[in-house]
Amino acid sequence: MKCTILSIGDELLIGQTLNTNAHWMSQKMNEIGIDVIHHISLSDEKNDIISCLENALKTSQVVLITGGLGPTSDDITKDVLCDYFGGNLVFNESAYQNIERIFALRKRLINESTKRVAYLPDVCKVIQNKNGTAAGMIFSKDGKTIVSMPGVPYEMKDMIIDDVVPYLKSTYTLPYIFHCNIQTAGVGETQLADRLIDFEKNKDPRIKLAYLPNIGKVRLRLTIKGEDSEELNAVLENAKNEVVSCIEEHIYGFGNDLLEQKIGELLLEKNLTIGTAESCTGGYLAHLITSIPGSSAYFKGSVIAYSNEIKQHFLGVKEETLTSFGAVSEQTVSEMVAGALKHLNVDIAVAISGVAGPTGGTPEKPVGTVVIGIGNKEKTIVKKLSFTNHRDRNIQLAAVVALVMTRKFLLNQLKD
Repeated sequence: MKCTILSIGDELLIGQTLNTNAHWMSQKMNEIGIDVIHHISLSDEKNDIISCLENALKTSQVVLITGGLGPTSDDITKDVLCDYFGGNLVFNESAYQNIERIFALRKRLINESTKRVAYLPDVCKVIQNKNGTAAGMIFSKDGKTIVSMPGVPYEMKDMIIDDVVPYLKSTYTLPYIFHCNIQTAGVGETQLADRLIDFEKNKDPRIKLAYLPNIGKVRLRLTIKGEDSEELNAVLENAKNEVVSCIEEHIYGFGNDLLEQKIGELLLEKNLTIGTAESCTGGYLAHLITSIPGSSAYFKGSVIAYSNEIKQHFLGVKEETLTSFGAVSEQTVSEMVAGALKHLNVDIAVAISGVAGPTGGTPEKPVGTVVIGIGNKEKTIVKKLSFTNHRDRNIQLAAVVALVMTRKFLLNQLKD
């Protein structure tokens, strides 16, 4: 079964508001076996609404619409849908009582424009709004379902969960859809695809494999759809095991696991503490590590050594090292690691120095040159890398590579 999501509002088209509603609704539809095939943002214009709705009904059994249900003059969705489905706007006592309840809580008086919100098409099933004044509406046409909801996210979400999903489940026979997410880092999607050629040739044809790259990471998503949930889960688990056997060294987790979360688990397992010394990343690595609840059990602190002065005075980097090799060098980063180990009093330290850009590069050290080091009292590993010309991407890549190096360092520790 297919679904189209129509998001109404000029604010979406001019980039004033990010369309998070469509993203969230897609997840909820997928969970109940409905495939979302189109996201369409459209203006508050009658002809646009009708045209997009008619096109959506040609390809989808379910159409979800958000926006345009408020009391202002530009909120025309209700009127357009009422005309389209051949109905009349009638006063809905239940909807009005809900408006009275909301306004009483807010200690406000109901004006005429707000009262008009309680007039609803007589050809729809009304969805009461628990969190606002504009009711939702469910229309049926030729066995297809059209749902109109407010654009306010928390109002729409409660309607989807409490009313729309149960309605769709009771109206249609829906298949099962199961996903398995495999999280990888430190390897590109092309390399992963090369390793998985045989898997893709021989996998169960019901299994779909998607590569979802992000900065420094690739999420692999295995998907299967069908009627027998027990069999589907067994086939999916088998496919997951086959993928893991092909690329195990690059996998750091599954589902919604975060790389920084898995590193925290390793630190706790080994009862180790960690700290960072950061230059070009400006504390971004420390931010990622401390974004995990409970990270205070293993993260002790960070030195943002953006200038050479701070590298010298707070981390003990030698002046002659900076003079001879520069701030972006293996020698400087090695001393940054040593200084962080000493002054932060941690078991493991990670240091980063680089040319994030867009300026500051030289022929010898162009923009995107980054040096990352990790070490303890016994051993330090330092790598010099070349990234991109994009400042933000360089900062994020440096942090992800530092996390990948940290994970590898910790895994080797656990083997010892």
